[in-house]
Amino acid sequence: MCREFLRIGNFTVYSYGVLLLVGFLVALWIASRRAERYGISKEKITGLAIWMLLAGIVGARLLFVAQDWPSYANDFGRIANLREGGMTSFGGLLGGFIVLLIWCRVTRTKFVTVMDAIMPAVLIGIGFGRIGCFLNGCCYGSECDLPWAVKVHAEDGRTYLGHPAQLYKTLMVWTAAALLIVWDRRSIKRGGLKPGQIGSAGFVLFGIARFVYEMFRIGVSSQPIQGIGMTEAQVLSLAITLVASVWFIIASTRKTSTGSAAA
Repeated sequence: MCREFLRIGNFTVYSYGVLLLVGFLVALWIASRRAERYGISKEKITGLAIWMLLAGIVGARLLFVAQDWPSYANDFGRIANLREGGMTSFGGLLGGFIVLLIWCRVTRTKFVTVMDAIMPAVLIGIGFGRIGCFLNGCCYGSECDLPWAVKVHAEDGRTYLGHPAQLYKTLMVWTAAALLIVWDRRSIKRGGLKPGQIGSAGFVLFGIARFVYEMFRIGVSSQPIQGIGMTEAQVLSLAITLVASVWFIIASTRKTSTGSAAA
């Protein structure tokens, strides 16, 4: 692992933050290219991306703090100290999603249109975030003896060879993004996809990827719920997958199509 990307005197640049920035820039580039083909200007999508990034960071931090509130109840100053680490991906998604809904309302842009445009980019960004987790040594996998096993320094002090679970997640969401882009491109010969198909399919694939990822991940935050046998993240992932599946079915029954394929 390589938690520190760069150190200058007492100032440290952490790998996780660097990968978040890289992921944001790559995702923004992809979203900008796709957005114009969905009738959204680069300027508008850039503004949206910045607001979603900020809201995602705030949401990710606040949900983490809420889950471990006793540790912060007597020291509110720690809540804003992002350098100590502590964020949750679901909190980030929730924060970004709320801002997206508000942005669509303010700019009078159709939600499904935006989701179809940005979904592959969002998945790409999530993948970079998991590479950041891998370098940071968090969100690690369980023990294994596979040829690609990596050294894991667990939060309980143990060191062992385990699954690079974070990279599994990256591979899954990047594959999902590629499938969506290829599907979108090839559909142009048939008149394009229907509004909401890319966005809903992206959520379905994300939910599946997160559910599978949790099968390889261990740690305090990945303990199964008693009586259910699934982690909280798996329950949420299953809910996202089911809701998105219904959305996809509804979107697929519509008669209109987007008429666009995007790169």
